[in-house]
Amino acid sequence: MFTDAEGRIHPIWAFVLSAVLSVVAFLLAGYSAAAFAGDHVLRFEAVFRPLLSALLLAIFSWLLTAGNHVEERRIAAQGLPFSPGWMKQFAIGCASGVLLVIVAVIPVAIWGRVSFRTALNVSSVARIAVVLGVLLSGALAEELMFRGYPFQRLVEAIGATGAIAVFSMLFGVVHLSNPGASVWGLINTVAIGVLLSVGYLRTRALWMPWGFHFAWNATLGLVLGLPVSGLRLFNVAVHATAIGPRWLTGGNYGIEASAPGAFAIVIGLLIVWKAPLHRLENPTLVSPAENEVEPELPNVTN
Repeated sequence: MFTDAEGRIHPIWAFVLSAVLSVVAFLLAGYSAAAFAGDHVLRFEAVFRPLLSALLLAIFSWLLTAGNHVEERRIAAQGLPFSPGWMKQFAIGCASGVLLVIVAVIPVAIWGRVSFRTALNVSSVARIAVVLGVLLSGALAEELMFRGYPFQRLVEAIGATGAIAVFSMLFGVVHLSNPGASVWGLINTVAIGVLLSVGYLRTRALWMPWGFHFAWNATLGLVLGLPVSGLRLFNVAVHATAIGPRWLTGGNYGIEASAPGAFAIVIGLLIVWKAPLHRLENPTLVSPAENEVEPELPNVTN
């Protein structure tokens, strides 16, 4: 029932088990970070996000070994192959994230108003370094959870379209607890989940989605000083306030709940869907089903 004739766990059960263990990793990292950091929010995040990334990598590596009989290059099998072109894909993701944030913010600056307050000193420089680490590891953790091993197994089990729908909805729902969350914030966050999922399927790697996720959050929160999904944690050197109607600014949640944000996300989705992206070589793909997704995504072949 749980395994095939060769002793490999069926994809649907691998998905269920990895989802449960992801929640366990999240709770374990959270309790550990709280014990270390107490009420210090940035210190908590500096422990929580890297620890969660490490736990997820370890858990999924174990699942690949025990459930899928992958004995080598288990990090690559999770979507992080160090194949030729991986750095380029990460850079493309970063550049796309920066440009689309700019596209989303320009209408706010034109039809509304954005006021900035800066505080650059020795202390803030150190905090910037910490925030960059938090953003980088946090983006990796979310990509591992929502586009990594669990997503990949669900693609095998029910196909790309169903897996994208399930994980994009989950990606949106987990952000509902953020400050200023709204229906429009949920819709736009789900759309970002679709964009990142298609990015993985086009390249069969997490490098581009990870780069996009990191750069989007870093540009929005650290460089421009605006809320990142309602969070102000990353505004350590620049703090900006967007003034204008809620449809334009997204309110307390930020541009990810705004009409300009939705416009930028749609542009990003079209780019990821149609751009001449190349699939990275990854001999560790654990199932032929990984190579059978293209019929479900017409017009996204290379």
